[in-house]
Amino acid sequence: MASSPHIPLTSALIGALVRITVIVVIVGGMLIAGLTWWTTDRERRLRAEITAIETRMVAEIARRDAAIARLGRDRRIARLEVVERSEDLGGEGPRTSLLFIELDDEGREIARRELDVPGDVIYVDAWTARFPAESVASADDPFRDRTLVLLRRIYSDRMPPREGIPIDTPGGVPDGYAGSEEARFEQAIWKRFWTLASDPEAAEEAGIRVAQGEAVYKPMRPGESYELRVEAAGGMTLIPVRAQANAMNRDP
Repeated sequence: MASSPHIPLTSALIGALVRITVIVVIVGGMLIAGLTWWTTDRERRLRAEITAIETRMVAEIARRDAAIARLGRDRRIARLEVVERSEDLGGEGPRTSLLFIELDDEGREIARRELDVPGDVIYVDAWTARFPAESVASADDPFRDRTLVLLRRIYSDRMPPREGIPIDTPGGVPDGYAGSEEARFEQAIWKRFWTLASDPEAAEEAGIRVAQGEAVYKPMRPGESYELRVEAAGGMTLIPVRAQANAMNRDP
């Protein structure tokens, strides 16, 4: 009879423990669920951020590579083939016969002419207009994404430049696109070339980094062939062509 009062107390304690256990399980489950959701959401957001960063990096690398490619590209504008060299006759020195072939942007022939000049060191003279590297690299302005060249004349080490043989490029652009907006842009530059070359403010207003006359030259011998190239952000270069390439490029 003395122990009977303890029975209800024990049952109440067990019930309380059960309730506490249930509450702990529920709260723990909620905490675990919340932590799992937070961890999963955090991981999802981190993955999304990493993907976005990778996408931006890929795009930036592509833009960089494209800019480098635009800055480094060059194009052929003419080919010189040395046909014959006559020996010194009567103290006048040797003479060199050339075939000068003008090319369009696709490397197709647009004009050719045979030339005969005294001497064997041949000069090609031109006007060039160069644009800032950022303009060339960005390609946002199709008119300012490359150096412009107006071929002027050919002469040699045995004749003064003023007596050089003019290169026929009327208006400075090929007939194929003479009426285009791009051609009008180039013609506007050539018409005021020396103003742009000597007036920094005028050049800056036109978006030109430098405008100047320049010439490339090399001693040439029969059977040799040279390509006249212009760099997108630089000037002209005169590059020897291998004999096999010359034979493939020569028209029948």
